[in-house]
Amino acid sequence: MTHSIREYIVTNNLPPFLRLHIAEELAAPPSPSLVDDTLASLATAFEVATGWPLVEESATLTESSSHRRRVKESTDDTISAPPADATRIERWRAAQLSDAISNLFAQLKTLQTALWHREAELAIGIPVSPKREEEEHLAARLEVMLRNGADAVGCCAAGLYMLDDATTELKLRAASGLPNDRFLEPARPLAGAFAELEALIGHAVVLEDASLLPHWRLPESFPAALCLPVSSPTDPLGTIWFFADSVRDFTDQEIHLAEIIAGSIAAELQREVLLAECLASKQADRQVITAVHWQHNHLPTIKPIVDGWDVAGWSASDDELASGFYDWFVPPDGSLAVAVGMSNGIGMESALNASALQASVRAHTDYAHNAANLIYRVNDSVWNASTGGHASSLFYCKATPDSGEIEYSTAGVVTAILVQKSDVELIQSDAPPLGVEPELNPPMTRARLAQGDVLLILGGPSTRPSLHLELSRQIRKNRDATAEELLDLVRSVAPQNDLALILHRRQQGEASGH
Repeated sequence: MTHSIREYIVTNNLPPFLRLHIAEELAAPPSPSLVDDTLASLATAFEVATGWPLVEESATLTESSSHRRRVKESTDDTISAPPADATRIERWRAAQLSDAISNLFAQLKTLQTALWHREAELAIGIPVSPKREEEEHLAARLEVMLRNGADAVGCCAAGLYMLDDATTELKLRAASGLPNDRFLEPARPLAGAFAELEALIGHAVVLEDASLLPHWRLPESFPAALCLPVSSPTDPLGTIWFFADSVRDFTDQEIHLAEIIAGSIAAELQREVLLAECLASKQADRQVITAVHWQHNHLPTIKPIVDGWDVAGWSASDDELASGFYDWFVPPDGSLAVAVGMSNGIGMESALNASALQASVRAHTDYAHNAANLIYRVNDSVWNASTGGHASSLFYCKATPDSGEIEYSTAGVVTAILVQKSDVELIQSDAPPLGVEPELNPPMTRARLAQGDVLLILGGPSTRPSLHLELSRQIRKNRDATAEELLDLVRSVAPQNDLALILHRRQQGEASGH
C-alpha cells in the first residue's frame, strides 16, 4: 500500500522532541491505459477520413464508474470554422462511425482494466511452500530482520512486541541487541502504554529524548526510540521498537525505511500463518483422500455366485466422501441380501455415520433374521451408539434364490422401484429414519420376482413421477440386459442421483457376472 508521510510538529500540548508521523493513505492511481494513448491518433485519422473532428465527451457517472469514455463527432457549436474540404461526408454517417468507435473504445477500456486487475490477482497465486532450512528458524529470520533494520535506521537494538488474542497485553517475541532474559519477562499491559497505543492507530512515534517523556513508558531504557505499528491489512498485530544509544532525531527517510521494515516483518508473520494453514489443509486433504479410498474399498466389488441372480451398484462419490453406501452379501441361511443406506449431515460427519451404518448392517446379518428384524436391530444399535441428531435411512432386501421370493423393509428416505413384466410398483417408506426413536418396527413386504424382474433401489427421496415412469419404461424395455447395463441406463436417465443398486432375477443357470 502506498503512503505519504506527513509530519506533525506538536507545539501546543506536547514538547517538540516528540513527533508523530501519520501515514496518510493515498488514492489508488488510475489504471494505465494504452487505449487512451491511441485516441489522439485515431481522432486525427477520423478527421482526415470524414472531414469531421472528434472530441472527447464527458463521461456520465455510470460510465466513469466503469472506466468508460465516449468520443463523438464535433457539432457545429464546437467547430469555429468548419472545414471546406470537399471530401467531408454527411454528418449522420460520421455520427454512426463515431458511435461505433466510442463503443469499441469503451469495450477495449473495460477489457484492459479487467486484464490489469486479473494480472494483479494472478500475482498472489504463487505456491506457498516451506524450505527445509526454514522450518525451525522463524526466530532466527526475525532476529536478522530486526538487526538489519536497526542498522539501517542508525539504532543499536530493536524489539518486536506482539499483541495477545484479547489485545490487552504486549509480549516480546523477537529482538536484536537486547538481553536474552527479556524473553522471560511477563507481558506488559497495553493499557497505559501510550506510545504503543498511539502507534497501533497508525502513527509512527518518534521519541528524540526519552528521558523527557517518562510517561510514554518505553519498554527498554534507551535515550531515544522509534515505535511503529506491525499490522495486517485488517488487524493490528503488535509494535516494533528501534532503540538508539544516544539522544537523536530520526529523518523522514529513516521513518520511511522503518515502516518498510515493519511491513516486511508483518508479511513474514502472515506468511508463516498462511504456510501453517496450507500445510494443515494439505494434511486434511490427504486424510479425506484416504477416507474416500477406505469407503471405496469397503464397497462390494465381487458379485455373489447365486444361480439366476445378478446385482450391480453405483456411487457417484468417486473423489469425495460419500454419505451413503450400497452393499450385497450372502447371509448364513444362503439367501441373497442387498442394502442401500444413507446418513444425514454433511462432509465427514455423514460419511462416518454411513460407514458405521454399513458395519452395523453387516454385523446383524450374521444370525437368523428377516428384513424387518434386521432394521429393528440396526436402529437399536444406531440409537444406543449416538447422542441424537444422526438420522439415517436404510433399505434392506433378502431374496430366496430358488423360489424368487423377496422380502424387504425400509426406514427413512430411500426410494425403490419394482419393475415386473406386467406391473410397476413405487416403494417409499412411511417409517421414520433410523436413530430417531429407541424402537422402530417397520413393515415388511413380500413379493415374487419372475425371470427378468428388476428391483431398483435409489438413495434419497425421488418426487418426480415422470422420472419413475421413464426409469421403469427403460428397465422394462431391457429386461434381458445385465445388471451393469441396466445400471448404465439408470445413470443416463437420472444423472442427478448419486446412489443406486440393481437386483435382477435372470434365467436359471445364469449367475451374477455372467
